[in-house]
Amino acid sequence: MGMTEEQYWDKDCSLAVHYRKADEMKQARRNQELWLQGRYIYDALCSVSPILHAFAKKGAKPRPYLSEPYSVSKTQAETKEDEKARKTYDKGKRLMERFLVDTNKKFDKASE
Repeated sequence: MGMTEEQYWDKDCSLAVHYRKADEMKQARRNQELWLQGRYIYDALCSVSPILHAFAKKGAKPRPYLSEPYSVSKTQAETKEDEKARKTYDKGKRLMERFLVDTNKKFDKASE
């Protein structure tokens, strides 16, 4: 657990509980890291799988690899969702502005 013999026998008895909890947290974090690594490897293999089998069509290309890493925390996921929503909003706004300009041009030509 990372606890020395002196700490175990001579120090506060509640230290063992805290060291055990810290060790469990460390193991859980390591497990999460290894799971995430496996997910990246799995996605990489799935991306190249169209060209790996024997009956692949000529000219088959692998899918592109991920453009950005996975979100690990809740705040990263929320930030990514907010950014995606803002991009969608900006795209819609640009389309509406272009439509407005085109419509105004049509009415200006008709009034001349």
